[in-house]
Amino acid sequence: MGRQRRKAALIVTGLGLATFVSPLIWTDSEILGQTRWSPLQIVLALHAGTLPIAARPPRELAVSLGIDFLFGFGLVYLLLAIVAAAIVFLPSVRFIAGAAGTGAAIVLADAKFEFPDFQQMLYGMPSAFASDHQVHAVSLFVILLGVEVLLLWIAATKQLDSTTGPRSPARR
Repeated sequence: MGRQRRKAALIVTGLGLATFVSPLIWTDSEILGQTRWSPLQIVLALHAGTLPIAARPPRELAVSLGIDFLFGFGLVYLLLAIVAAAIVFLPSVRFIAGAAGTGAAIVLADAKFEFPDFQQMLYGMPSAFASDHQVHAVSLFVILLGVEVLLLWIAATKQLDSTTGPRSPARR
């Protein structure tokens, strides 16, 4: 893996990791005084037990939803962190492509199954009972899927390595 591909992959991976702290999840009404949430804020609120779902019995439901959230999104972010380390220390095109493909599959599965969990986790009730309280996380899913697809493209293409910029005087 050449220098240009490594740099591009590292930038894209950094963008993906930045979504963990970016408030890309919106709610129609305030929850704990805010309408924009990052995955990190959700994890911290779940851990602190301050989300509405944590106050409702059964407590096992809140723990189950939290585990599902952490497993789905946590795995995507863990893969991105491992890819970042691999790019720096052991740049393997096959590994990066495999991790990106796995990450894309997880994001697609989460997009299908996590929306009702977001609704229940943040508002404390399923979406069927809260038509005026909706959770909007499409931007998070789209960005994460875009990151994974870009990583697949970077791993698959050799064009980035073959392009040369302006030559320095020492190379002429």
